[in-house]
Amino acid sequence: MEAQYAGMVKPGSRRAFLGFFLIGMLLGVPGTALVVWGYHLNPPYVGIGVHFLSFAGGVLAALWASRRMLDWLGVHGGLKAGAVVAAIGIVMVEMGAPPVAELWRDLALGLVGVAQGMVMAATFQLLRRLYEQDPAATVNLAGGLMGLGTFMTALLGALAYAGLDFEGVFLLVSLAPFGMAVWMFRKGNPVREEGLDLGFQAVWRETRSPVHVLFAGLLFFETAAEVSVLEWVPLHLVLRSGMSPGQALGILSYYCMVLLAGRIVAQTLMRHVAHRRLLLASAAMSWVGILMFGSTDNRFGALLGLSLAGFGFAFVYPLLVERIGNRFVEYQSSLFHGIFGLGMLGGFLAPAAIAFGAAWGSETSAMTVPLWCSLVVFVILALIWVESKISGSRVVRS
Repeated sequence: MEAQYAGMVKPGSRRAFLGFFLIGMLLGVPGTALVVWGYHLNPPYVGIGVHFLSFAGGVLAALWASRRMLDWLGVHGGLKAGAVVAAIGIVMVEMGAPPVAELWRDLALGLVGVAQGMVMAATFQLLRRLYEQDPAATVNLAGGLMGLGTFMTALLGALAYAGLDFEGVFLLVSLAPFGMAVWMFRKGNPVREEGLDLGFQAVWRETRSPVHVLFAGLLFFETAAEVSVLEWVPLHLVLRSGMSPGQALGILSYYCMVLLAGRIVAQTLMRHVAHRRLLLASAAMSWVGILMFGSTDNRFGALLGLSLAGFGFAFVYPLLVERIGNRFVEYQSSLFHGIFGLGMLGGFLAPAAIAFGAAWGSETSAMTVPLWCSLVVFVILALIWVESKISGSRVVRS
């Protein structure tokens, strides 16, 4: 596996992998912010839902405008700009703790979302060639770096709670995108800019094809399940299990490390186990893990549930990408920015659905959102299997 990844570390790809690390850090900001802002004391669920919608809206706006942005700034310039916007947005999150007006927190998370979309757009372009060479391995490595970035955000939050009662935690987090921007400005552009191949808007035009919709929906609901758990781990553990915010963030760090370890194990197992069987087993494992995590009220149950969910999620994504890449060769160069950009929106919208569900019912009952998302993944996998059988038989008869 080391030899397989060694060839990926080239001057252009280093920035792409650094971009995925930053994407992971930004992904950990909203969930960590909920406990840093003291929302575990008296959760304003509707306000939390609006926060997540602001974040998702920022991501969507940046992805939608990415072609013009990258035409204007170039891929490397877009990545630099995204890192700068990320640093500014994270500092605004630090300044937005109550009693500051709630609108400020919406604007702060919206700006972090914009930065997330900008970094995603540029990073997907830089990683395009590597993805075409080996989709599953590329997604595995990129996913591992995203998990490492989220782990760093959660770990900094846990350490800041233990030593500083969260004082200045997001100032520490903002050093990562700021340092990344400074490093890139000093290094300049190491490789020649390539022509852009953006697939995000093209995905919307493919809605006439049912199988395209199925694959986009598959990524949408899989990401919704994975990221909604990620964003709600700290708040859920404080409310359900009575943990301190620091302990809850520590368990979030553990969940991120499980995802990272799972990516490493997945790369080995994928060479020895039938992929369809492994995909179904992983989806089942993540479903059981979510069920356990959402219903338990103690640390052991939470750790076991998150372990199962994390390992299951770690296997699902590279296997899904491989299936999509094998089925749709035309997506080889644009899938990351197109279907992945659209699919990741599920991960940004599902936490808002949990928050609004908690406002109407309870936080525990609202945790069924990722459970239902995982169930939908099973259903879509079955539909895709049926469609592939029908398509195969048509090809044989023709």
